[in-house]
Amino acid sequence: MKPGSIIIHTCLLVALFAPCGARAAGTVGTSGATFLEFAVGSRALGMGEAFTAEVEDLSSIYFNPAGLGSLKYPQLSVFHHELIEDSRLENLTLSYPVKRGFLAVANTIFWVPPFDRVDINGLRVGEVQFYNGCLTVGYGYDFSYLYVGATAKYIYQRIDTKMVHAFAVDVGLLKGFRMWTPFDAPLRNFHIGVSVLNLGTKVMDSQLPRHIRLGFSYKPLTWMGINIDMIENCIDADDLIDFTHGFNESFRLNLGLELSYLDLLYVRGGWRFNDTGTYTVGLGFNYVIKNVSFTIDASFADGGEFTPTYSFNISFKLIPRVVTLDDRKTAESHYKNGIRAYVGDDIEGAIQEFKKARDYNPYHKSIDKKIDDLEEILDLRKRNLVEDEKEQQSNRAR
Repeated sequence: MKPGSIIIHTCLLVALFAPCGARAAGTVGTSGATFLEFAVGSRALGMGEAFTAEVEDLSSIYFNPAGLGSLKYPQLSVFHHELIEDSRLENLTLSYPVKRGFLAVANTIFWVPPFDRVDINGLRVGEVQFYNGCLTVGYGYDFSYLYVGATAKYIYQRIDTKMVHAFAVDVGLLKGFRMWTPFDAPLRNFHIGVSVLNLGTKVMDSQLPRHIRLGFSYKPLTWMGINIDMIENCIDADDLIDFTHGFNESFRLNLGLELSYLDLLYVRGGWRFNDTGTYTVGLGFNYVIKNVSFTIDASFADGGEFTPTYSFNISFKLIPRVVTLDDRKTAESHYKNGIRAYVGDDIEGAIQEFKKARDYNPYHKSIDKKIDDLEEILDLRKRNLVEDEKEQQSNRAR
């Protein structure tokens, strides 16, 4: 390895392993384990990392763990991110349904290839090993479009022979609403999310990169989504005071846009204000081969004064039955008919329509609970009718 490359790698390690400033220029608070600030998920990266209020995506565990409660089926995700000077971020995430929510387990590794250790005379005396890792366990629960979630993190770092350990938690809330739009859009097309990330122990006498995130997600059309995230460092008390000064120091604003074609092809873009980089772009491809459904995503991000970064993500939907686009459209039509029947006090008709929706798409969110609730209401009405008839017969007998 050339001397110049050794110097670059050394500077990289100093910047990432030792306590250092957060990414926003002029941030007051400083932190350790700053690799936790790297986003995971090519879809999120392509949308400028504006992902706090996004739903039905496994990557939400890294932005707002409440998003796990909005998942529809088990997923497996493999992620690779090419960073500066041959450094890389690798991630594996798996989710599985538990009660009315989803449990997720993930492991993230940030590493650089081994490089030469040199003595004061410039002679090679061995190799230096360097990596950072984070093992995450999270759970999100669905309270009927109000999602609550939390994660626990075990953080481990190694530079040469030195090992460092830390622990942290994330917490988040996410709420879905129906916002008026003249176009065909999802029933819950507007979401608000808030999360607090990396509350935990210190690393080498420095706080973890704690963040408060507030996000909005709006889908005015079934094929268009617009996301906005506001991110505030909360490492020191001064960081929260900076929030009142807008873009000064520790505050960031991220914007994201996603367009889809028949739920098969996705085009994404984003912009990050007050960050080291500016624009991001991304592509996604969703496809089904026999009984295997998978999504391939890629992203490109401007690095500002550094080189651009790239990422690649492949996700597998672990479902026993593949639901096609036509199945989802038919299920959605029956679901809307069920809502109309319920509003018109036709409980039996609503149950039939909801069951048809479930037949076409068994992963339709909360469909089982709606059917159970309506069947309970119908059963209660029938029992009331029986009791009324008994009471009438008793009155006539008198």
